[in-house]
Amino acid sequence: MKESTLADLTSSEDNSLSRLVSLLADLSTIVQQRIPKELGYSGGVNVYGEKQLEIDVWSNELFTKKLLKSGLVRRVASEEMEEVAESKSGEYSVVLDPLDGSSNLKSNNLLGTIVGVYHDKPLPAKGRDLLTAMYFLYGPFLQLVLALKDGVRLSAAAGTGVGSRRFVSDGQIHKLPRPPTVYGIGGLRDKWTPAVRQFVEGLEKRKLSLRYGGSFVGDYNQVLARGGFFAYPELTDAPQESIGYSSSPTQSASSRRRREAAQALVPETSWTLNPLASSSASRRILVIRIWSKTSRPSTSPRARQHEATCLD
Repeated sequence: MKESTLADLTSSEDNSLSRLVSLLADLSTIVQQRIPKELGYSGGVNVYGEKQLEIDVWSNELFTKKLLKSGLVRRVASEEMEEVAESKSGEYSVVLDPLDGSSNLKSNNLLGTIVGVYHDKPLPAKGRDLLTAMYFLYGPFLQLVLALKDGVRLSAAAGTGVGSRRFVSDGQIHKLPRPPTVYGIGGLRDKWTPAVRQFVEGLEKRKLSLRYGGSFVGDYNQVLARGGFFAYPELTDAPQESIGYSSSPTQSASSRRRREAAQALVPETSWTLNPLASSSASRRILVIRIWSKTSRPSTSPRARQHEATCLD
């Protein structure tokens, strides 16, 4: 099988989008090199009230400044910033979590960078308007999971070039493995609703193994690699947040309606996230969470709603 570079994978896209993906690839390698050097707290908090590590602040500044100075990006919304940052030029709007799972840093567990790209859209924006989405996983090797209009591909920073030429891939559209073998469910078990508890019991009866490490990219990548189910479900102390969807084959019609509803949300701010669910039963692969807020009231000031965009 012929090896492809990330540059090859994006060659059919607009030149400006290819350049943006290459820039993000370059920045991910800088973050990977910096991770062992940044272990302290900054003294600040992010939009969820969580303590910011020094590397949270550093990585946010790295991505925001480089993107806005690139001439490609007009707007950047980040989990680490209260407001959308803007430049005077650029055709893309970028939403990102510059370092997902940074609480895992002390225990040397998985971290990642999550990015969504819109073309000429004000932020916040609808999930269905995403042009492309990706995440970088900082594990034993640096991996990129990239969703373009024709599908999702995996690549690794194993080449000798820079930017998009450093990342190599088999070029194949990725499919979730069957049969499923793992699952991950967010939230405390005693906060799960009865429906979530019943569903998890069903997964365990099917001999799926629990994999949950507190990093979205790390946990979801388990499902991507092994097949299974992953979700941030509704919780008993946050019932108003339930607009996520399941991709269970027995709930396909409901799943489709909920997915379409999630992607069509008209957000009010950039910081609350909709619950999501994904499984090998679905023909679609979830690749990104984007930040939005529904008009529905929330019972929690830090309510997170994980909204995801999907590609066939």
